Amino acid sequence: MEFEHLILLVGTNPLPSFVVADYYMRKNQDLKHIWLVHSEKTKFNEGTGDYAKNVKEALENRHPQKSAYFHFIPLSDISYAKKIIHDINQLLIGELNENCAVHLNYTGGTKAMGIHSYLALKAKENSLNLSFSYLDARSFRIVDDESGNTTEDLRNEVVLSFNEIIRVHGFERKNNDSTNIFAAVVSEFRNIINEGQLKEFFGFDNNKNGYNRTIFENKCERGRLAKRVREVNVDKVTNYIPNAVVKRILEKFPKGYNPVGEINAISNRNFEKAIKFLDGEWFEEYIFAVLKEKLTVPKTEILNDWEIKKDDWKSYFQIDVILVKGYQLSGISCTTSRKKDICKSKGFEIIQRTRQMGGEESKAVLITLLDDGLKGAVRDDLLVDTGSSTSNILVLGIEDLWKDNIVNVIKEFIS
Repeated sequence: MEFEHLILLVGTNPLPSFVVADYYMRKNQDLKHIWLVHSEKTKFNEGTGDYAKNVKEALENRHPQKSAYFHFIPLSDISYAKKIIHDINQLLIGELNENCAVHLNYTGGTKAMGIHSYLALKAKENSLNLSFSYLDARSFRIVDDESGNTTEDLRNEVVLSFNEIIRVHGFERKNNDSTNIFAAVVSEFRNIINEGQLKEFFGFDNNKNGYNRTIFENKCERGRLAKRVREVNVDKVTNYIPNAVVKRILEKFPKGYNPVGEINAISNRNFEKAIKFLDGEWFEEYIFAVLKEKLTVPKTEILNDWEIKKDDWKSYFQIDVILVKGYQLSGISCTTSRKKDICKSKGFEIIQRTRQMGGEESKAVLITLLDDGLKGAVRDDLLVDTGSSTSNILVLGIEDLWKDNIVNVIKEFIS
């Protein structure tokens, strides 16, 4: 399919427009003009002009030598059919030469933008060489309206970095990569999981002296971990006698970081880092380490611990583990909690955040320590409450961790 003009509709999820444009900029030698149709900012609508600019900048970064020229087409009222058709006629069609080849991919934008842009162009089919397509979110293929022909799976054709994906959406990373000083601890947790002893570490099933979070809580703020040594009951820590599995973990902490054995000598900074890691940060590091080593999916980026924000945000959100297959985003949230409400909350957040950055075709994984029955209940609640499908949300529990089985489950899920 060869054409000179590519028209894209840019909505609040600009990723499809970016993917389609990138594909055609590499495959279509005749392409000279890219028209980015977006909504104007009004008192009722934030507008998608910034997203259109992000798409343009990202494409120019990937294709600095391409001659495609970008045009911005602002629609003044995307809820009124006549205004959409008027703006398309005046700002876009009026700039086209007679009989030129024009292609509209109507994946992005609102339904009204898609329908009425399509109708405005179809009304000119006697004077323009028109073609139309959409990007199928299920098959990841561009489907041509006339012939029904499709491309190959674009996840193998358009390979984006996670940073490119978030930049197109106007996000940026807040933190930097850091060295994991607790790598030996993570390795020992992996041994314990593969030996089937994780339940003993936590003291599940009435095993005594498992990991006890309460001894590291702030003595003045119940439920909140301490940040300084003086905030905990030191006698409670020194009197704690961990079981054999917990001892194995504590022995792997670097010198100066053991929050039990060195409680009387540890610095506040090391104490805070150590108990946060022991309390649950190890779990996301473990998941990341196993996937990084074992997950063999071509053209897949694997990252962890990204704090993400926008320029005008006062806060940020965090993604524990990130998988990008081609351009499809899968976000993973990890929690050691066994409480249904906390797990559901984590599930809601990862579903929302992955959709925010990767659109409806993104996938979300919640990894917990729940037993199979409660794991299934959390999954069912999330499916009903968020309108997700079983192909886009995966909930895993403690029985899925054993012998690195989690790698096979996630590989099947994202493929």
